[in-house]
Amino acid sequence: MNLQQKKRSRSVNSYKDPDAAIIELAANMPGERAGLLDVAKQSVDALNAAVLASDVGAANVAVDHYEAAAWKLNNGTFFGYKQPSNPEAGGILAENHCRATPGASPMWGQCGEFLIEVSGITAVVEVEDGISRFSTCFIFQAVDPDGPFISETGYRSKFERFDFGRSVEEAAIATFTTILTEGGRKMLLPEARESTMTEHAPWLDASLASVSRSAVFKEPGGQFAFGF
Repeated sequence: MNLQQKKRSRSVNSYKDPDAAIIELAANMPGERAGLLDVAKQSVDALNAAVLASDVGAANVAVDHYEAAAWKLNNGTFFGYKQPSNPEAGGILAENHCRATPGASPMWGQCGEFLIEVSGITAVVEVEDGISRFSTCFIFQAVDPDGPFISETGYRSKFERFDFGRSVEEAAIATFTTILTEGGRKMLLPEARESTMTEHAPWLDASLASVSRSAVFKEPGGQFAFGF
């Protein structure tokens, strides 16, 4: 299963009028693409630091700077700035430039993909944009077609608010743990087993090699479960 096969849908014509603060910030930013992309990356760094420090004010400032850079990259409009089919859209340019290295846990404000293991269950986590400020989307996908997962389809997505004081990886594990605690282990349906990942990306092969496995695991709720 290709990691890009099961993407959530989102508006391709997102639009809102920028407020005066965004326009003022953009006016004082570089005019060339490279400079604006650098501003976007610096904004992500600042946003991540602010979330880890539970500083909501600083996080808002960082998002304002990121949005101003994306708006300016998109020729001074938010219309279609995250159009997935347009690689030149300002939001897409900024997102791709700031994307985390595959296999590494993203910072807050970054998109990316990495591996987690919770109670003996391994899963790929894709991190994407949320639907509002300080929101993100965790997409969990099964790796082992014969092992247990948190859904019978081998796929589960969850929108979450930024978890101030925690890293993205810590927040993803907490979300996965909650789903596992509430729903328990599920074996994949036959059709889902056929669509799980049969060819791993290099980063995933390296990550899987470091995963330790045991015969018995303790569930988040305190009960014991056997590995499959």
